[in-house]
Amino acid sequence: MTYFSKDIIIKIVTTYLKLTSRNKNVRIEEISKEALVEKSIVEAFLKSYSLDSEPTSSKRVKATLIALSQGVEGDRIARYLTWREFEELSAELFKEAGYTVFRDIRIPLRRRIYQIDLIALMESVLLVVDCKHWAKPPAHSERRKIISMQEERIRALTSFNGEVEVRVIPVVLTLYEPRELIVEGYPYVPIRKIKGFLEWFKDNYLFIKHIKTCISLEKLKSLHR
Repeated sequence: MTYFSKDIIIKIVTTYLKLTSRNKNVRIEEISKEALVEKSIVEAFLKSYSLDSEPTSSKRVKATLIALSQGVEGDRIARYLTWREFEELSAELFKEAGYTVFRDIRIPLRRRIYQIDLIALMESVLLVVDCKHWAKPPAHSERRKIISMQEERIRALTSFNGEVEVRVIPVVLTLYEPRELIVEGYPYVPIRKIKGFLEWFKDNYLFIKHIKTCISLEKLKSLHR
């Protein structure tokens, strides 16, 4: 693969995401002009990373991961993603950290459907993640509602008793920087700090509010879409 400097990668990827968020059919000339990078370099870069054809959601998430690997702050780059792409990005970041990820879980219980954006599982720890693609912090009443809904989803999830003992911890993953990283005992994590949070979390999850229960992994897998 051709070598590209960090500065060139950041310029191309940021511009690629910015322009493709407006229009799916962006020409290399447009990226070159806005990024102030020669057309031949842009073309070579996109080809090297298999981003040279139609920019699908998966390719846009891939481009975001490339930007993050170069040190671009998550909130700066993820704002160009749709809410669905933000969920996909979140799933990929948990996978990179070694978690098994289940997306778009829907739990039918007592005539209701409880939807979970994603579940991240590692050994005996199960994170119930709510992805919030919001540019600004919510009002206090809305934040309380988010926590309440997370608690309802967890109660629905724990209704599927099984053989695997886990500690269930709700996490709210955000685009913005919250004033508090722990709200009523639960983590609120900005996307820009997700890697640091997961490193810290490995040795400190026992000190975070959690629910100890047993679940069926087979049932969980069957709910995975």
